[in-house]
Amino acid sequence: METSDFDFENLFSIFEKSITNNIKQESYSDILVAYSGGIDSTALLFFSKKFANKYNKNIKAIHINHNLNQDAKSWELHCENFCKKIEVKLIIKNIKIILNKSDSIEEKARDARYKSIYEVMKKNTIMLTAHHLEDQSETFLHQLLRGAGVTGLSSMPVVKKIDQGFHIRPFLKLNKEAIYDIANYNNLLYIEDSSNDDIKFSRNYIRKKIFPVIIKRWPRCSETISRSAYNLSESMKLNDDLAEIDFQNFSMGEKNKINLDVKELDDYRFNNVIRFWIRNNNFRMPSSDQLISIYKNVFEAGKDKTPFFSCNEYEIRRFNNYIEIMKPLTAHDPSKIYTWEFKKNLIISNLSVNLSWENLEARLGFPVNTDVEVKFRQSGENIQIKGSSKSLKDFMRENKIPPWQRERTLLIYIDKELKAVWH
Repeated sequence: METSDFDFENLFSIFEKSITNNIKQESYSDILVAYSGGIDSTALLFFSKKFANKYNKNIKAIHINHNLNQDAKSWELHCENFCKKIEVKLIIKNIKIILNKSDSIEEKARDARYKSIYEVMKKNTIMLTAHHLEDQSETFLHQLLRGAGVTGLSSMPVVKKIDQGFHIRPFLKLNKEAIYDIANYNNLLYIEDSSNDDIKFSRNYIRKKIFPVIIKRWPRCSETISRSAYNLSESMKLNDDLAEIDFQNFSMGEKNKINLDVKELDDYRFNNVIRFWIRNNNFRMPSSDQLISIYKNVFEAGKDKTPFFSCNEYEIRRFNNYIEIMKPLTAHDPSKIYTWEFKKNLIISNLSVNLSWENLEARLGFPVNTDVEVKFRQSGENIQIKGSSKSLKDFMRENKIPPWQRERTLLIYIDKELKAVWH
């Protein structure tokens, strides 16, 4: 760790190895730097530019304007000027944070920020953020005070694989003083965000009020806390390995479905695999209370029930012998009739439907030369199968269409005759 004994090349070497030791050079061509204009991300961008030149990589910076501070526009301008100076292309994205009553502005801003960043990434991109040693220890303490489990307490990894590529934190082994050294040694201009002093925000309170007290007694606490976070991350990997085994044993062949019999596992393994399953479907980890509710109200409900668990992010529903997780169902009016115009796509936004005319003809097995009607189940409809008539209700039940999908299943009519049930 470099603090008072400043060595620029050694600091760059630590930065460099955090990337080269973790990511194969041939696996990426683009570097995207999350750049706020503050000292941490300014030092990060400076080192990233040096790294990109050395390894012949494309580099861009992205600045997310949250529009929450009166100085936000001037910060944006500062970032533009600095990127021009060091010859790095800058992407600027403006976002609007919409808060509900119980929302944390810190969490909402972070989620919106990462969503915007991920939107510009490609598979061959590594994305860099400027989290450092003190950020890691603050995250650990914040998670501890929230009652987090192993996953939360493992805090931030140096490298995280994401759908869009890799997220790397190359400063995670450097402390704040080392970052000041980088900025001052290279005369880097950066902005000061006054909101970082506002202790109404949890992380600021930890940084300003709690850590100064701890540091007086344990001066190297950030390093020891970071070590604990690393040890817990190793435990988390073991948990995930076990959860992967359990999930495969109870898999239904689709990652959003799991067999009802998983409930027969011991409590600690059941909780572990359900957390893993929810996280692998890109939803927020459930609280302990939510896990209890999921078990009691979904897994343990009577066989004659069609139970579900719902929260802001997702729903968990049960049908037959499996449990399915999904985004909350949107409002839908099954009495509405749609016209699927000849040779055009059928688009029903609230049902995430976008089907081509080729899809229709492939499903029917014959060419269609006229508009068709699309309806939804009401009551009393029949379908002709091999010359005999069967109620649509029985057809859907026999074909194991889940109850929550039955009024959302497309019914294709040609000349007022039901020709296909799109399931």
